[in-house]
Amino acid sequence: MASWLYSLGGLPLASAWAFAQQTAVPASIQPLPGVAEAVNKGFDLLARHDAAGAEAAFRQAIDLQPELEMAHRGLGMALRARGQDEAALRELEVATRLDPSDADAHYELAVTAWALSQQSPASPRPRGAPVEDYRALAAEEYRKLAALRPQDTSVRQILAELDLEGGRKEEALAEVQEAVRVAPDDPASHVALGRVYFAEAEEEKAAAEYEKALKLNPKEGQAYLALGQMRFFERRYAQAAESFQQAIRVSPDLAPAYAGMAQIFMQQGRSAEARSLLEKVVALDPQDWQSQYQLAVLLNAAGAVGDAADLLEKVTRLHPDFLPAQEQLVMGLVRRGDLKQAAAKADALIAEQPQAAEGHRLRALILRKQHDLEGALAEAAMALNSEPDSASMLALQSLSLWELKRKKDALAAFRAAAKLEPKVGTAEVFCRLLVCDAGDISTVSDFLHRNRWVLAPPAEP
Repeated sequence: MASWLYSLGGLPLASAWAFAQQTAVPASIQPLPGVAEAVNKGFDLLARHDAAGAEAAFRQAIDLQPELEMAHRGLGMALRARGQDEAALRELEVATRLDPSDADAHYELAVTAWALSQQSPASPRPRGAPVEDYRALAAEEYRKLAALRPQDTSVRQILAELDLEGGRKEEALAEVQEAVRVAPDDPASHVALGRVYFAEAEEEKAAAEYEKALKLNPKEGQAYLALGQMRFFERRYAQAAESFQQAIRVSPDLAPAYAGMAQIFMQQGRSAEARSLLEKVVALDPQDWQSQYQLAVLLNAAGAVGDAADLLEKVTRLHPDFLPAQEQLVMGLVRRGDLKQAAAKADALIAEQPQAAEGHRLRALILRKQHDLEGALAEAAMALNSEPDSASMLALQSLSLWELKRKKDALAAFRAAAKLEPKVGTAEVFCRLLVCDAGDISTVSDFLHRNRWVLAPPAEP
């Protein structure tokens, strides 16, 4: 989503002042003597990535002529370049009020509002219900931009993405159909239309639009990417992999294509290859926190707990309510044997969200390591009540029940775990699920050896 919002629409910074000069503005707000030079200087400094100098120049222009729209727009752009998004948004709102016809100001305001919607909920935000407010503002500004630039199909494509994010599928469909009508030979519009069809569970129509895009441009990486994502969703993994590989071939910097291939490798248990691809994704797109999280999971499993913790700290700072990252951070403590701190953090997660599976999963693993098998089973049951498809909790149940001589229940749990993780019968996978330490290895090996027949395919008649 972010890649669309930051790459489509708008003018380069270097041309923003030239664009403003070409835009018809009322004589009453033309720059006063001396002000034009300050504004020119500000845009020139922005083009040279001197945001601090640009801010000073635009503030000088505003001091001399407070009602000059382009100075407020420039100041908003400079503030955003300095990471001050909320202050930037206020300046850009002033700019759009002073000149509602300035397409660049609406674009900058839309991008800034979207950026604010992606920031951590822990960050102070004075606009009330922040994420919804900022997203609504971004959509509103893109709609105004579409009215000002009716031939700019990229704006309608972005609007469709925003509408899909907000569950407004009919509005999204109308936007991309208009984009296709305006520019039928634009491959990106067909890709956008395909994404809307896919969101409406019309896979055949979606595939047809992706194919149209590829006929118009055989090197349209986004079309291959969208095809791969759809095939992955359909569990047609071989076709998905082929599409992702094609996307990478024609667009080597397309981070989501590498992320898609990483998902396939993880499905196949090829963790080392998935890790390599996720490292590529994180390097290409530092904003992709989902891939950062997935990479951290693989690093944790490989014993690189420090590197995993660094990534997880970043994710939790941006998304403190994303419990899987919190769970992985505590899992690192479990792997290091710091059960006291791990237990305290697991209890805090349970206290914060009693029904969530993450805290109970952690508590189950910790209690098992503390030899409290009954307590571990109780916590595992609570975790499975929230998330039944947890191979780790089913594996824990199977081993703990076996140790408690409840063999029938143990084997039932073992079979259920195998349906979710076919390689659970190997010591490597079983121990990964349970975060084994040295004391677990002989117990696990004995359990798997004695019950190796349980997962064997039925004999042919």
